[in-house]
Amino acid sequence: MSLPSLPNECFSIILTFLDNKSLYKCLFINRHYCKLSIPIVWRDPFFLPNSKKSSNSISLINTLLTCLDKDEVSSIISCIGNFDNKTPLFEYGKFIRKFNHDQCVKQVTNWLIINNQNPRGKKLIDAIYHMIMRVGSNLQELNIEITKSSYIELPEISIFTTYKSGISNLRSLYLHLTNNHILDYQDTKEFLSVISKFCNRIINFELCIDGFYKFAKQISDIIRLQPLERICSCRNVISDLELEYRSETLKVLLFKDVERSIDLSFMSKLECLEYFGLEFCYDAIFKHEILNKRKLQLKELKLWFCNITKEIISSLCNETLLKLTLWNITPEIAKIIKESCPNIRSLCIQFGTNNLFDSTIPIICQLKSLKILDIKSFYRIDDNLLVRIIGNYLISVEYLFFDFSIELSSFEYFTNNCKANLKKWIITISNISNNSLRKNYLICVNNFQRVHKSLKVLGIKEYWNWLDCTNEEREIIDSLKNQGIDVISCDELSL
Repeated sequence: MSLPSLPNECFSIILTFLDNKSLYKCLFINRHYCKLSIPIVWRDPFFLPNSKKSSNSISLINTLLTCLDKDEVSSIISCIGNFDNKTPLFEYGKFIRKFNHDQCVKQVTNWLIINNQNPRGKKLIDAIYHMIMRVGSNLQELNIEITKSSYIELPEISIFTTYKSGISNLRSLYLHLTNNHILDYQDTKEFLSVISKFCNRIINFELCIDGFYKFAKQISDIIRLQPLERICSCRNVISDLELEYRSETLKVLLFKDVERSIDLSFMSKLECLEYFGLEFCYDAIFKHEILNKRKLQLKELKLWFCNITKEIISSLCNETLLKLTLWNITPEIAKIIKESCPNIRSLCIQFGTNNLFDSTIPIICQLKSLKILDIKSFYRIDDNLLVRIIGNYLISVEYLFFDFSIELSSFEYFTNNCKANLKKWIITISNISNNSLRKNYLICVNNFQRVHKSLKVLGIKEYWNWLDCTNEEREIIDSLKNQGIDVISCDELSL
């Protein structure tokens, strides 16, 4: 059966697995491919990997201009003058599902500068918004990022609410608003104030707001009225009273860069919470005295670059936890994990000092349910000593990731002494100019496989070009492949 004879729905799903470069090539195969590829290409048009290239801005904005109707064209004539408004092949605006305000502003500004126009392009941006809403775009994700470098406000709220669909099916909302003395954010405030009147389907909410108090009521309304399943708050602490409204829906809660007190006791009331994370909250103070861990159902916990005590770990960990990411692990914390988390399968850790290796690693290696171990480096520790100690104690882990370079002698020691039958292993090979030394790392892996016969995937995080492999290195890689191992770049896999 030929591909074009597949149902369009199946064919469209297949196309979603292509990267952008391959997807663009499909536009020129035939009309059938083009018709199915266009909605995918235009799903997120303002995400341009090479957005600094002027040609991208010109092509994108020129195409959007062809989609404007007479009223929209007349609204921008005064700021950009006359232009050749050709009839488009498709109503591209109706395919847009993700809209990034900041990226739109940047692309429009680039286009105006290239065309020697006034870079203050609010009228053109408003016209683009209006066109997208008018043609019936079913927006699912809206990123409202207004920074000091691009301080053009949102359009009037009527643009979002006049036409069918509009924002009614919005699923994700991202807010990133910097402290800007030029703007009063009036249109943004109005948008946030009425969004829950026109939409009740938002499940993913991220916010990072300078001057949070200015938007406190609007944020509170969104949390109370939307069926949120995921909240990510950067630099802002949401009150426990607001989060209680989401006790039956919230599954993911993440705080980043918070510098004030965080009361964790409210978490016992979040019945559906499966993931909780704290990232880079160096100066935050955590209150947890009345946290009832018996009511917690966390499956994943991330505490990264935070001053976490063993008491907090004890309060958050229990038998439901499957994945833990932890910075600056200590023997005391390792013991709590062993006692409280009998079902933990995945552990990502970073040490803060060399002194704790001998007493911490043996405890970690005794976790019977642990299958995935991800070790991160830190500038103050001896990575080679760490690897040797892991080699002495590791028994049952199946997936292992060393996210740092290792001296050959320590790497060889690990492969000779490790008793674990690794199935997936990610290693880091630094930029070594000595080819014979680089080859020896691959020989160590090959020798490990000949003994254990367990390895299925070898991921190499390399700082050298695969194309520069010597013939000897290629022979070893071929030998690994002949033993049933997929040898790939670690960018192509994850633990």
